[in-house]
Amino acid sequence: MSQAPGASLPAAAPFRAGRSAAMTESEILRVENVSKSFAGVTTLDSVSLKARRNQIVGIVGENGAGKTTLFNIISGIIAADGGRVLLDGREVRPANYREASLLGISRVFQEQALIPNITVYENLLLAHEDRFVRWGQLVDRRRMIEVAERVVSAIGLDIDVRRPAGDYDFSVRQAIEIARACLVPQAVLGIEHPVILLDEPTSALARAEEEAFFRLVAGLKEHGAVLFVSHRLNEVLRISDVIYVMKDGRIVAEVDPAEADERKLHGLMVGRARDEDYYHERGQRSVETAPPALRVEHLSRRGDYQDITLTLRQGEILGIGGLLDSGKSALGKGIAGVRAPDQGTVAIGDDAPARPQLSRLMARGFGYVPAERHAEGMITAFPVSWNLSLASGGDLFSSHLGYWRGRLEASVSRRFIERLRIKASGPAAICARLSGGNQQKVVLAKWLCREPRVLVLDNPTRGVDAGAKEEIYALIRELTGQGVAVLLITDELLELIGLSNRIAIMSQGRISAVIAAPVGAKPTEDALVALMLGYEANRTDAARGTQPQGTLH
Repeated sequence: MSQAPGASLPAAAPFRAGRSAAMTESEILRVENVSKSFAGVTTLDSVSLKARRNQIVGIVGENGAGKTTLFNIISGIIAADGGRVLLDGREVRPANYREASLLGISRVFQEQALIPNITVYENLLLAHEDRFVRWGQLVDRRRMIEVAERVVSAIGLDIDVRRPAGDYDFSVRQAIEIARACLVPQAVLGIEHPVILLDEPTSALARAEEEAFFRLVAGLKEHGAVLFVSHRLNEVLRISDVIYVMKDGRIVAEVDPAEADERKLHGLMVGRARDEDYYHERGQRSVETAPPALRVEHLSRRGDYQDITLTLRQGEILGIGGLLDSGKSALGKGIAGVRAPDQGTVAIGDDAPARPQLSRLMARGFGYVPAERHAEGMITAFPVSWNLSLASGGDLFSSHLGYWRGRLEASVSRRFIERLRIKASGPAAICARLSGGNQQKVVLAKWLCREPRVLVLDNPTRGVDAGAKEEIYALIRELTGQGVAVLLITDELLELIGLSNRIAIMSQGRISAVIAAPVGAKPTEDALVALMLGYEANRTDAARGTQPQGTLH
């Protein structure tokens, strides 16, 4: 999308975070012993932190550490099970995000929340129109425009607020959202020191835009307090005044950025003991001489991944790890043909290489479980049987005359409910009423009823409890014991280590290292983290079986 005339972010001179000598010790926000569980799974466990006026508070942790849940509670999206949130020394319990924003807590979400086809000033003052009503019913748009112009000018943004927000490029829209979160509460509600929550704000910004963004955020703390979540640890270290490290739903450390580096933060985020039985490691097969099950050659998609070549063998689990922006999930979609690559081929077994197309791959025994089961893997408003037949309706449950074979569908559904121990009343049970673990089993069963030869699993245990995870791990081992090849894409390091025969590390869209992970000689979390961060990307370690960057055979 092209940028509108005159639109620009503030000048991007190099920025370095510094501790302001004038920083006050006045607390704006305090979180005390906040806890939250979902379906018996503890997401937050007695979390406490504080944010002072004129301070940027960084929050880091692995996926599933509880960062988003914490932000959801502070911003009123969900309620805590225990503990409390204090704003300016007073306990607050916002029932929704609207109430939180009226109290002075605003949030910039990872996914932009502007409405592209309405003007910038309407976006900035959305839900505050009642503050501009004249004579009981007319909205004073001229005054709205004046306020909006003052707001964007205060952050150094040179744009026409009367133009649609969609006319501006991503970085400018990001600045508009930050202005709405930080300055509108002051300009409209009279809130002197707002709390601004920034959730992965740079995940979609180009590198050239980040300097301007950092300058913008650094200026925000002069207005209130900023809580900053990012998986880019170098950014958090660079801009934060204090950093909280989260692990498994807890705050495990409070860190001074001046005394830390990326390796120290990662060390605090990981370092857990791995239970070999939990991952059924003794069931891991030796596959060095097994024939190829999946061949990927020179697969590329601009902006996502480049020149990926790999071979997956029968009965093997090949794990793909990397930071959140490494391109690993995009690679899974590309191999499956869900999001077509620009170039490259995929082949099942001895098939001739071809551009990946999901329907063709499915006919050859391929299955793909996406990371977002609700958005891409199932339709929760429908029954188990309906979801289970989603991938097989045209060939397994349809007669040659075109009639639906309902009895067979019900029979197959009952068989997989029993085999996978899905806790459901029967094939007619609505998926929305199942737990996360049982929903994930339904998504897996959808492909298992097709008797696949190759499975690409993207975060197959995301959002499920520990018991359901172990059952899924046992199922994966059972499948590989039958010769099924599994490409495992996961954000969980222990899962990556415990399940995989080999581990490929992705960085900036490329495979940067490949590590053998045999039973009894598994790599450590620290070793993988070092490779993900690039500390040891060029290291050759024969003991670990590290292969050079590039192809993976």
